[in-house]
Amino acid sequence: MRIKTFYAKTMSEALREIKSTLGPDALLLSTKEVPRRSGVWGRSSGFEVVAATDHSEDIDVFSHRHEHKPGKEKASAVEATSDEQRREGMTETYTPATLIKNQSTFSPAKKAKPKVERVSASADTTDEYRPEEEFAFKGRIPLSLYHDLIDCGVDASLARELLVNAWDSLSAGQRRSRPALLRSVTQAALGLVVPPSTHNGMPEKKVVAFFGPTGVGKTTSIAKLAARLALQKKKKVVLVTLDGYRIGAIEQLRSYAGLKGIPFRFVDPVSELPRVIEENKQRDYILIDTAGRGPRDMEAMRDLAAFLKQSEFIERHLVLSATTKQSDMRKIMDQFEVCRPDHLLFTKLDETSTPGPILNELVRTQKSFSYYTDGQRVPDDLHAVPKDQIIDIVLNRNENALKDSL
Repeated sequence: MRIKTFYAKTMSEALREIKSTLGPDALLLSTKEVPRRSGVWGRSSGFEVVAATDHSEDIDVFSHRHEHKPGKEKASAVEATSDEQRREGMTETYTPATLIKNQSTFSPAKKAKPKVERVSASADTTDEYRPEEEFAFKGRIPLSLYHDLIDCGVDASLARELLVNAWDSLSAGQRRSRPALLRSVTQAALGLVVPPSTHNGMPEKKVVAFFGPTGVGKTTSIAKLAARLALQKKKKVVLVTLDGYRIGAIEQLRSYAGLKGIPFRFVDPVSELPRVIEENKQRDYILIDTAGRGPRDMEAMRDLAAFLKQSEFIERHLVLSATTKQSDMRKIMDQFEVCRPDHLLFTKLDETSTPGPILNELVRTQKSFSYYTDGQRVPDDLHAVPKDQIIDIVLNRNENALKDSL
C-alpha cells in the first residue's frame, strides 16, 4: 500500500491532488483542518489529508513525486533529508503552489530553498504603523496629506484626528480633491485652537509684555511691532525694556526706537514698572521687553511673574522660535507658564521646514497665536496670523498669500 499525506488550502484542491497523484481509486484515511499559521497561507486555514492506494508498496511521507523503496537504507536517507531541510528552515507544510512546482523541479540533488525573505518581511512590519489600516479611507489624496502633516512635525494622533474630521464632513466628490480636503482640514484645525487674538494686526490691550527664552528674537520682534504701530497705524507708542541683564540689549532697543522716533525707557527693578506705566498712560501702546531667560534661570523671572499675575490689564506674549524641537518647545512653554502667557508669538519660520510643533502646542495649551516672523527686516517681516491659514503655516506654505501685513 502506498500512503501519502497532502496539504492544501481547500478540500477540493486536496482531492484534485490526490486524484492526480494516486488515481481515482485512492482511499481517504484521515482529514484534519490545519490551524492558522502566519507565513504559510496568511489568514487562511488549510487541510491535511492522508490517502492511500493499493497500486504500490512504497511509503512516501511529506514528499511529492519522489518514491522511496522499502528498506532501512532508504528510510534513513528520508529521515536525514527531512532533518537537513528542517535545519535549513524549510517548512514541512506544502502549499498547492509548492506541490505543483515540485512535480516538475524536484530531484534528490536539488533541494527547494525556503522563502525566508517573505516571512522576515512580515515579521519586521508587524509593528509598523499603517495609517490606511486605521483610517476609514484608503485614498491617495488623504494619505498624502496625512504624511505631509507628519513630515512637518504634527503629532500623528492630531494629524489623524484632523483628517478623520475633515473626511467625514466632505461628500464623495469632494474627497477626491486635495484643495477641498485641505480646506476641510483647516476648518477642523480652527475648531481645535483658540482664534488669533489680534484685531486688524493690533494688540487688544494697551500694555503689552513680551517674554521668552534667550536667542529667540524677542527684542527684534518688539521693534518690528513698534515700528508698524507707530509708522503705519499712526499710534503713539513707547518702548520699555527690563533687560539690563544682556550685554548691549538696552543699546539695541534704544537704537531701534531712535531710528523710528519712538520714545524709549529703561526700567530696573520691576517694582518701578507700575510708575512708568502710569506716566505713559496717555500713549496708545506701551510695549514691554524683558530679559531672555534659559530653562535653568527661571528664578530670575520671579518678580516679573508676580507682577504679571496681578496685572490683568497687561497682554502677555510668550515668544518662541519655530526652529525649537517639539520636546524642548513643550518644556519651555510649561516653564514660562509662571508668567501666565495668553498669546504665542513664533519667530524664525523662514529657518525651519518642520513648523508642525506650532500646531501641536496651540492645540495642547489653548493659547492664541498672535504673530509670526519670517525674516530680519523691520518692520516688514512681522505678520499677524491669518485666521483661516494656520494649516498653510504648519505645512510650510507661508509663501502663498501669508504676508498679511499688520
